Amino acid sequence: MLGYPKNLYILPFDHRSSFIKTFIGAVKKLDNQQKKLISDYKKIIFEGFLMSLGYVKNPVESAIIVDEDFGLEIIKLAKKKNIIVCLPVEKSGQNNFAFQYGRDFSQHIQALKPDIVKALVRYNPADKKINHGQLEKIKELDSWCKDNGYKFMVESLVLPTPGQLKRARGKQEVYDEKIRPALTLRMINEFYQAGIEPDIWKIEAFEHEDAWYEIIDAIRAGERSEVAVIMLGRGESFAKVKQWMSLAPRHQLNGFAVGRTIFLRPLIDFHQKRISKKECVTEIAKNYLELVKYWER
Repeated sequence: MLGYPKNLYILPFDHRSSFIKTFIGAVKKLDNQQKKLISDYKKIIFEGFLMSLGYVKNPVESAIIVDEDFGLEIIKLAKKKNIIVCLPVEKSGQNNFAFQYGRDFSQHIQALKPDIVKALVRYNPADKKINHGQLEKIKELDSWCKDNGYKFMVESLVLPTPGQLKRARGKQEVYDEKIRPALTLRMINEFYQAGIEPDIWKIEAFEHEDAWYEIIDAIRAGERSEVAVIMLGRGESFAKVKQWMSLAPRHQLNGFAVGRTIFLRPLIDFHQKRISKKECVTEIAKNYLELVKYWER
């Protein structure tokens, strides 16, 4: 059955290129010590998530997105604990979608058996040159997931072209409010026209409730009434994420996926030796719980 008719409160920490840049710096290749540092920091995030599960109303609605590269042990442990695991398959930091493991993507999914397969796609309908190839690859992944019994999530980022940003007077907030909603609608329709049918859409938030209703109607058109829609956090401040949550029709959405807003500041403080590991774990748990409670209020 198409869709995912349940709540999903996701802590994503599948960041790779941005994670490395923050904690290691600009390096072409990580040495073993650097790889261990990134893996250890992701384990701290997971510890915070585990701590929070003792306080949420319904732990089965909590989920994680974590990468195989630095989170293999986390994935295995989460599966043992019956935690919902979303596995990213995209190569990190690419403007044009590519599989992290190329033609072997299916073997990696089958080996780890996540609950949900996730693909991050940077997609602007104006970028016609790269969109055809992106849609072909996403269609292949979607078909494979359906043939093999995996739920499929599309995480979409509709980033402005230089021309669109110029129309927005160079201001991201003007683009987000005035231009991005219509582009997001076009993107959804182009995915559907290409035969791509995600079970879950992970969507950038909107500045007006009306935009949300249009997007939700487009996503759930026809026989898609069970398709899930969740709001992503885009690394924004707590205040901004809460503002987005307040504007969103939460009764029609399935939840959120907010990562850096929750874990980045505590991890940086720990990295810079301003707080202990225990304090870092506690802070991450507290931040996640705060957003779950704010969403459910």
